[in-house]
Amino acid sequence: MAEFRGCIVEALANGEIDKETADLATATYEDAYSVASETLGPVDADRAAGEAAMRKLEAEAIEARRRRQLSVRTRRAALETMAGLKERRGYTGVVALGGGDGSGKPPRGGWVQGGTPPEKGKPYSKGAVAAMALKRLVENRPGLSGAPGASVEGRYRAVRGKFDAMMADLIEKFETKTGFDAPGRAHMDNVVREAFGEDTGDQAAKALAQAWDGTAETARHMFNAAGGAIGKLDGWGLPQMHDPLAVRRAGKDQWVAAITPLLDRTKMIDSVTKQPFTDKRLAAVLGEVWETIGSGGANKGAPGERIGKGALAAQRAEQRFLTFQSADAWMTYQRKFGEGDAFQAMMGHLDDMARDVAQMQILGPNPRHQFEWLAAFARREAALEELNGVEGAKARAEGMVGEAERMMAHFTGDLNMPVNPGLSNVGGGIRSTLTGTMLGSAVLGEIGSGVVFGRMARGFTGLSRNGDMGELVRLLADPAERAIARRTGFIIEQATDGFVRGSHDNLRLMTVGAKAEGKLNAFARRLPAATIRLQGLTGLVAARKRSFRFELMGALHDAKDRSLADLAKGDKRDQTLARWLDARGFTEADWTIMRAAPVFEPRPGATFLKPEDIAQPELGLRLAEAIDMETRLVSPETTLETRAMWITARPGSFWGELQRSTSMFKGFTATLTSLYAQEMALQARAMGGNAFANLAGMAAGAVAFMTVGGAINIQLREMAKGNDPRPMDDPKFWGAALAQGGGLGMAGDFFYAAQARNGKTAPVAAFGPVGQLASDAWGLTGGNALELTNSLLDGEDLGEAAAGTNAGREGAKAIANYNPLSSLWWSRAAFSRLVADNLQRALDPEAEEAFQRRARRMEKETGQGQWWPQGSNAPDRAPDLSNMGGRQE
Repeated sequence: MAEFRGCIVEALANGEIDKETADLATATYEDAYSVASETLGPVDADRAAGEAAMRKLEAEAIEARRRRQLSVRTRRAALETMAGLKERRGYTGVVALGGGDGSGKPPRGGWVQGGTPPEKGKPYSKGAVAAMALKRLVENRPGLSGAPGASVEGRYRAVRGKFDAMMADLIEKFETKTGFDAPGRAHMDNVVREAFGEDTGDQAAKALAQAWDGTAETARHMFNAAGGAIGKLDGWGLPQMHDPLAVRRAGKDQWVAAITPLLDRTKMIDSVTKQPFTDKRLAAVLGEVWETIGSGGANKGAPGERIGKGALAAQRAEQRFLTFQSADAWMTYQRKFGEGDAFQAMMGHLDDMARDVAQMQILGPNPRHQFEWLAAFARREAALEELNGVEGAKARAEGMVGEAERMMAHFTGDLNMPVNPGLSNVGGGIRSTLTGTMLGSAVLGEIGSGVVFGRMARGFTGLSRNGDMGELVRLLADPAERAIARRTGFIIEQATDGFVRGSHDNLRLMTVGAKAEGKLNAFARRLPAATIRLQGLTGLVAARKRSFRFELMGALHDAKDRSLADLAKGDKRDQTLARWLDARGFTEADWTIMRAAPVFEPRPGATFLKPEDIAQPELGLRLAEAIDMETRLVSPETTLETRAMWITARPGSFWGELQRSTSMFKGFTATLTSLYAQEMALQARAMGGNAFANLAGMAAGAVAFMTVGGAINIQLREMAKGNDPRPMDDPKFWGAALAQGGGLGMAGDFFYAAQARNGKTAPVAAFGPVGQLASDAWGLTGGNALELTNSLLDGEDLGEAAAGTNAGREGAKAIANYNPLSSLWWSRAAFSRLVADNLQRALDPEAEEAFQRRARRMEKETGQGQWWPQGSNAPDRAPDLSNMGGRQE
């Protein structure tokens, strides 16, 4: 055994190979020798092991060369995006550093981009745009405010959309309808058996299994093309979702003994010998697998390294190592050491693959290393700008690079890995439960605000501001239209929430495995998705987004007969569309390829340019990302940038839990402000003429429309609570409408509810719903206990003192307030009157007086009556709509 090892040591000492190569050769040699020595003598075993080590080194060298080329290509593409953003922000003399001859070689002049920022006093004259571009490289923005290239988050959504389109039939059959149900799970067993090559005679299950196999194979090819090396494995079946705690608790020997009989050893080939594993070798390798699963990958890295990270290209192949004999064997393992649900395993695997493919396509085979290089590049660019007189560029760049790092950590899940899983589960469960109990009427806000945001987004892309109401209605009412939309290549958000997200995130990010604790936490995590679905918000938002996508794809098809130059000379809408395409980085050459795509005509007369039909897959993904990104203006949602602003620490730590609790519902407002403020400013400048006047006009119109949307929201909410609409001749009403429509959005659910519950105002509300819960809990327990103690010390008897605490009233309110049925718009009034009021009546001897006081106070303060009076078991009348015209005397 010493002969070949001696050659390795000598080559390392002479500088002929580096330490990494020496370590790889030694490890490969030792593994091969241990196997060969079972059947060969020392000399022959040494020779066989040496040959195996050389084959491994040759293969690794070829693969390393390919990955280096991919790394340089993605680096040049990222720098081209940075250069494009600089130029669009007024820089001059920028060296793009992009393109190249396709060889993957660095530019001849080195990695120096440069460029002069706009003159002092003009927008972006303070420099550091390279650092801004780094943020856009992680997550781009819609409209003119985005960078002219792809982003990691946007590419993930585009790739995931491609997978979802391929899996549309399976998603339609097995996705949750309420957030809690798991439809078709009995039929799923047949799908699993078909996936493992067993003929069940169920043709529908066979078709669904083929859809899964085709999608998983597409994901494998995309991963490998981006630098990975996952081999084709016939009969692989399905991925595993391991429960780390269950695996760890079983112990190495018991876990190895349990899994070994379930494995198909004929398909598990030793990478060193290219033969099936011997018993001894398999036991040793499975022991390493147990350590990897149980430790979360900590056994793979050196001290100080991030667990499970490094070159993504070198990962994923390990997941296919465990190959099960049959569907029954796979399901047996999943029940004992995994989550047990095949649909979760499928969707979770595709989601993970989409994330990895996105990182590798944008940042190369080793995304972490590439990102760190680009961050250093952005810092250096800012330092050079400051050296040339741009004061403060370095500090601004440092801040934005830090934001980009946090954005990336949120994307990869690094900032979601708990410090203390138990504390993280408790905090996450509380926040999820509060979200599920407080946002039951959010759809009422979407009814008004959605129209406003849709008009603005359409204007930014050159579409008709009125939108296609017929398409929206079809998407809401016609399942066939929704089926078409699911297959256009955009992410199906419904497939990533509720049932899948709750359980998959619980395993993938939280790494907790206790079944009771895990199931309880998964319930809490599903509650918000259930609340959003049951009120109708999921369907409405999805329809709005899909309608917008169809309109934009239709506009692109209608523009196919003209070049970008022709569009730029056309009418106002054509010019706006041309500006949007340029802002997204599409060139005339790109547009020529894009408009050559075949027509997508799902029904007569409805013609679209579908991204998936574009001949060059990369262009198709870029267009899909660009279209999908614009939907953030149609229906604003929390972004990575917003999360990075609010959340800088991991869950399960003091700061991590505090940040997540205090930022609840605030991300929407921050996202809305950040997206629309910059976009309107850039659109105003692009319109020509007086940019300030243009911006003022746009802002005034937006505020007016959003205030009207807020007014609609308030009136619908009041009627849902059993009250008459508020008089609209009261200035306070319009102030509330401005706040509700102009940014509070979902947060208004909480802020208004907080004051309605107990009169507490901003100081408590500033700490978010968790702070409000803590305040209510203290008032119900400690506060009442103090009141009782003080009353007893003052000489009151126990009964008198207890009655004075109002504990019964507060307890009834707490039970009613923290309940999903008390916020869902369609059950709110009925639950409040039939359940909550009767509960208060049973616990509070002064309930009737309290009901009357509240009615008088509401009449005095807001001029409202109640169509379903508090304390009544049935409505008195219909809502008095005439009250909107003014107070009724």
